[in-house]
Formats: sequence, structure tokens, C-alpha cells
Amino acid sequence: MSNTNNTLKRKENQYHHLTEKDRATIQTLIEQKDKNGKRLFNNTYIANYIGVHRSTISRELRNSKSYRFMVRSGRMIEKPYNAKDAQNNYLFKRGLSKGEYKLRKYSKMAKFIENKIKNDKWAPDAIVGFMKVHKYFNKDGFTSITTPTVYNAIRYGIINVKIEDTRRMKYEPEYEYKTAKAVPINKAPYSIENRPEEINNRSTFGHFEIDTVIGTRRGKHECLLTFTERKTKFQIIFKLSSKTSENVVNKFDQLKVFMKRHYNKIFKSITTDNGTEFSDFSGIIKDSKTQIYFCHPYCSGEKGTNEKHNGIIRYFIPKGTLIENYTFEDINNIAHWMNNYPRKSLNYKTPLEAILEEFNDKAVINKIYKLQECVNCL
Repeated sequence: MSNTNNTLKRKENQYHHLTEKDRATIQTLIEQKDKNGKRLFNNTYIANYIGVHRSTISRELRNSKSYRFMVRSGRMIEKPYNAKDAQNNYLFKRGLSKGEYKLRKYSKMAKFIENKIKNDKWAPDAIVGFMKVHKYFNKDGFTSITTPTVYNAIRYGIINVKIEDTRRMKYEPEYEYKTAKAVPINKAPYSIENRPEEINNRSTFGHFEIDTVIGTRRGKHECLLTFTERKTKFQIIFKLSSKTSENVVNKFDQLKVFMKRHYNKIFKSITTDNGTEFSDFSGIIKDSKTQIYFCHPYCSGEKGTNEKHNGIIRYFIPKGTLIENYTFEDINNIAHWMNNYPRKSLNYKTPLEAILEEFNDKAVINKIYKLQECVNCL
């Protein structure tokens, strides 16, 4: 149906609520009277002047009627229309018209959401998506709900969750985009500009983005080597004794030994930045078919999936906290949490569930599942 030749008439003034300014205009116009005390402007004129239907004016005057008792005469007389009183009456009635908050009515669902945010550290959107996919809305004590409803419940104290308990409701500075510079000459053949389209569009499994996460810049301390698979968001986190190229290459050697013949099936390509810890890139890809690609300098957004996941790690390990304070078990638990966290981009499946759809070989799946714990402590 075209926009010009259709039988549906749009009411432009539909659902228009009178504002405080509108009510002041009504009061001004109805107070204009002739010598005989008769109003100069009727309801139809006022309605056209404001831009509403005449019944809106009639209803406004009728609902705003108030009376005053005259002591001497013992009579009740009607008070004239007052815009301020009418506005206060409107606001009072609007406050009463609000329906009951869902999370106050469905306490079982409220407790479930509170537990997921405070204990499991899930975001509201992940919780809502998880309940929808797993049909929690059909269970007793649950109902359909949207992500904004959960956020509003947190803001207004409807559920026992504070803003500090969440990740996404905290202030985050905007990312500062910088002009891309050319990749260093020695890395030009491995520039991200040469990365195939099948990697860019995330159509195949096995393409990882990697980076390091440090505790503090002062002194020589342990750090984390993080891997994020672009398609399934599968996360791997290894501890390194220090942020050096030698330690990075050694960890890749251990990874190759553990994965054996499955290594090339899993690690098809690696995308990283130009940090000094990745300067020995020939040692990283030696004895394998893995391709390596480097982002442009100061353009960490080109491996945004990994950067986003590093931000999640910071939820568990804040900046300035030494990595030495966390055991291998702590790091494994963080990776386990991330791989069991529902993702909107995966239709609220977890990365581990997404991997099950990529391989039919149980041996490969078992290797991937055991990779974190077995290689991290080597």
C-alpha cells in the first residue's frame, strides 16, 4: 500500500497530553469575557488554538472543577479554572496510573536476575536473552521482560542490585580514534590489509585475535596472554612470567605440543598489534600453517573483539592490580566464566555451545575444552 493512496487516516493530534503551558493558555482564554460576563472564546476556538480536539478542552474543564463552601450563605460555589491546580491534579493522577513493576510482582524472577548479576556477573541483556532462549518465561514465577526494564529496575531500586554491581552501567570514556599509520616495513607482508575476507566476515572458525594484559607498568611483572576467537568468541587466557617476546614464543611452543596434529585445525590465523612482545612473529608461526596479521599502529579497534574481552577481564582484575596476586586457578576460572557467558551475537548461546556446532570430532572438542587448564600452568 502506498503512502499516498491508502484508506488509513492518521490522527496527528492523537494521544496529545495537555502541558502546563497549554493549561495556562486555557486559563487566559476563558478569563476573557464581555461586559455581560460571557466568555469571548468557546471550547472549539480554544481547542483549535492549542491544536487538540474540542472534547479534550471540555474534559479538562469538567475534570478540573472544584467548589468552595460559603459560610455566610451556606452555599457551594464553583471555583474558576486554575491552570496550576489543574496541572498538579494531572501529575497526581498520572502517578497513580502507573502499573505495578514486573520485578516487584514476580519476585522469583527478580531473585534470579539479582543472582545472575551479583554472583554470576551477567549483564542484564545476557540474562533476558538467556531466559528467552531457554523459555524461562513459561516457568512459574517468570514472565516476559525486556532489557530496559531490568536496567530501570536497577536505577530505581526495584531489585537489590546497585550500579556498582554491573559492568555496563558504569561510566566508560569514549574511545579516541587515531589516524591509521602504515604497518612497519618488516611487517608489511603481514598487514591486516592483506587479511582474507573470510576472516573479516567471521564466516569460518579458527581465526584468533591476541594481546597482552598487564597489571602495572612499573617494574617487571607477570602478565596475561589473551586469545579471542572471532566467530565463536571462545576465550583463552595464559599467564606469562613477564611481557617479553621470548615468553610469548615459549607459550606458543607449549600450545603446539599440547594440540599436536590439531593445532593447524584450531589456530588458522592470528591478528595482533605491534607490541614488542610480538616482535618475534617468525617464532610464533614457525612449524605451523598459521597466518599472522598485524593491525595498523595505534588502531587497536581493528582487533576489537579481543579488546572488548580484555575489558571483561578487567572486571575481575582491575587496572593497577598485580597479576601475581592471581593463581592459575583464578585465571582458569575467569576464562571458564567467559566461555560460559551467553552472547547476543551468538543468539545468546555460550562460546562453548558455539564450538560444538563447529566440530563433529570429539577428540578436537576435548582438546579445546582442556586447552586452558593444561597449557596455562606449563
